[in-house]
Amino acid sequence: MDTNALAQTNRLLKVIVALLIRGDDQQMSLKQQIETLNALGMRPKEIAEILGKTGTHINKELSGIRKQKERK
Repeated sequence: MDTNALAQTNRLLKVIVALLIRGDDQQMSLKQQIETLNALGMRPKEIAEILGKTGTHINKELSGIRKQKERK
C-alpha cells in the first residue's frame, strides 16, 4: 500500500471509531469516551480529533482521570 492509501484508511478508521463511540446505546460521558479511547492506545491528539475537542481539553481530562485513579 502506498502512503496515500494508508492515510485514507487511517482517516476512515477514525471516522468509524468516532461514530461507534458517539452512538453508544449507554450514552457514554465525554470522560468515559476519553478514558476508553486512551485505554485503546490512542494519543490525546487523535482523541481530540475524534471527539471534536482541543488537545488541551483532552490532556486536562486525562490528567484528572490519572489523579482520580491515584486516589483510589
